[in-house]
Amino acid sequence: MNRREILKYTALMTGAAVSGPLASSLLLGCQRDEGSDTELAFFSGSEMTRVKKMADIILPKTDSPSATEVGVHQMIDHMVGSVYPAEDRQVYRLQFDQLDQYLRDNNFDKGLGTDKELALLLALDPPKSSDLTEAGAAFLAFKQQTVAYYLNTEEIGTKFLNYLPVPGEFKPCISVSEVDHKAWAE
Repeated sequence: MNRREILKYTALMTGAAVSGPLASSLLLGCQRDEGSDTELAFFSGSEMTRVKKMADIILPKTDSPSATEVGVHQMIDHMVGSVYPAEDRQVYRLQFDQLDQYLRDNNFDKGLGTDKELALLLALDPPKSSDLTEAGAAFLAFKQQTVAYYLNTEEIGTKFLNYLPVPGEFKPCISVSEVDHKAWAE
């Protein structure tokens, strides 16, 4: 047996060993309903209700979809619950609990109307009281995540921002009218 055959068989054996578990995890992963909030990684069900409402107040539906329509709330839950290191997750939890308590104390879930709900959130940006500093920090982090994840969704990046899957010629100085008055996707 020559060296080329040994490398070929080694690659086949390694590929079979790696691809079996990978294929099964991909197939099992496809069974989850993307529209479902039943498998939350960080937030509870009642917290997710407030998360959705906050996200849609920050980025409501206009000529573009709202934050929840593109799944920002699910991405925040996934990132904090599955990607953040344990220390950062604990800090996020402590701050979010303060924000959540503030929202519950002010009847955020009771259908106050968008203007009153917006006023409650604006009181946190920056916090009007020293008692709200943790809640304000949580709201700031949440707001930043909402905007960042929204702008990085496929739908927003390809339909509402300028997008080139394979960049062409670099033009350093162009007028905004040449790009239909749109910002560039990241």
